[in-house]
Amino acid sequence: MTMENDLSFIIDMRLALYEQQSTVNPNLPLRFLMYITDIYSAYTKDMNIYGSKKVQIPLPSFVIFYNGVKSQPDRTEFLLSELFHPTTDQPALELKAVMLNINKGHNQELMNACHTLRDYSEYVARIRTYSAEMPLTDAVEKAITECIHENILRDFLLKNRAEAKAMSIYEYDEEKHMRQEREASWEEGKLEGKIELLRMQIQKKLVKGKSISEISEELEEEEDVIAQMIREMGEE
Repeated sequence: MTMENDLSFIIDMRLALYEQQSTVNPNLPLRFLMYITDIYSAYTKDMNIYGSKKVQIPLPSFVIFYNGVKSQPDRTEFLLSELFHPTTDQPALELKAVMLNINKGHNQELMNACHTLRDYSEYVARIRTYSAEMPLTDAVEKAITECIHENILRDFLLKNRAEAKAMSIYEYDEEKHMRQEREASWEEGKLEGKIELLRMQIQKKLVKGKSISEISEELEEEEDVIAQMIREMGEE
């Protein structure tokens, strides 16, 4: 969770910033803005940005490689202006980030042009498939062994097998944990909403002079629960 982009480099005055994400994050344009500001500050530190002559800065591009489990199109664009409040049709500041789905079966033209990315996509797909059938550690080990045998990321996996295995397990566990946290938060939010609705219904019926037993019957809820909620409402 550091404020650093995953990868950036300059080739022929073109500055490319890359992020890899297993979740869809519409706030990435804002994060990219923070990254690019730091990069440009460092790039121009010896330039006279207060002079009358224009300084030249590299042309930026912002790319997100997405390989999460949630279904996404091949290409999605996120705009910084979509985060502005109030909204405007003519923002004074704009930044466009392009999210490319690199899961197996997506962006085939890109995969054909970059075999390493295609191999990585295949490697991740195998881990996910096998992890549904066996413990994660075994799934990663099986995927690595198969990929080496089938010449998929072979050189990298042979040289960095232990590190690749550890990182794959960590990333998959992190992705799973984040997904579970979101699901738990959603369920918690739904429960809180139900409780608040029940409190409102109880309050209305109390105003009408209904007894606990009558409220319990009408709301189809246990009398003990109704009584407890009435006590809590009285303490607030």
